[in-house]
Amino acid sequence: MGTFNKIYEEYARPVHGFLLRLTRNEGLAEELLQETFYQALQHIDRFEGRCSLYTWLCQIGKNAWYKECRRSRRYSDEKMEDLVVADTKMSVEEQIILKDEFVRVQRAIQKLDEPYKDVFILHAIGEVKLVEIAAIYGKSESWARMTFFRAKQK
Repeated sequence: MGTFNKIYEEYARPVHGFLLRLTRNEGLAEELLQETFYQALQHIDRFEGRCSLYTWLCQIGKNAWYKECRRSRRYSDEKMEDLVVADTKMSVEEQIILKDEFVRVQRAIQKLDEPYKDVFILHAIGEVKLVEIAAIYGKSESWARMTFFRAKQK
């Protein structure tokens, strides 16, 4: 168990940052962080070492987020009005435009087919390196680059 505590100490902060960028909600990110490490502890025997431990943990966290979205419909269109714009210098019109753009981007990401959706989320939002994403899928780095490029175009 001591080894797992070391892993938690080393990776909790960066994985939390990934989940916070993904969810844009501190409470949910914290909840998903705990679920991520619980799942990692339960399935540590499945870690094959084809990617970094950070990438593996982010993948678990992303899957937990997808599961939470499906379970609670937390990110449905009706909830988007709860999006708070941090820049108070923006006019009401600018805030509405920003919210509308955010909703459009979220919808576009959700409509992407696999593996485009995963590659885009991991790289653009989670800042996971393309070489690590390629390792997750057992593919080449050029495959990951092309998949990310195509996801952006779609």
